[in-house]
Amino acid sequence: DDVLEHARKLAHKLAHGPTFAHMMTKTMLEQEWSMSVDQAIEAEAQAQAICMQTRDFERAYHAFANKEQPIFEGD
Repeated sequence: DDVLEHARKLAHKLAHGPTFAHMMTKTMLEQEWSMSVDQAIEAEAQAQAICMQTRDFERAYHAFANKEQPIFEGD
């Protein structure tokens, strides 16, 4: 089944991606429903600042600069 194969590939990609950033994105989406646009923009800026302190962000930055695929480790 094409749908099942696509779902497996997507699940693999998510599981091997920046797990902390995925968690932060999910958390922000949940919280921002009750915020004004200005509050949501501020919350997003703070969330990005937190994500930028992780080793996974550092790996992603260096991989991007070197035109490589990042290898995320969840930290």
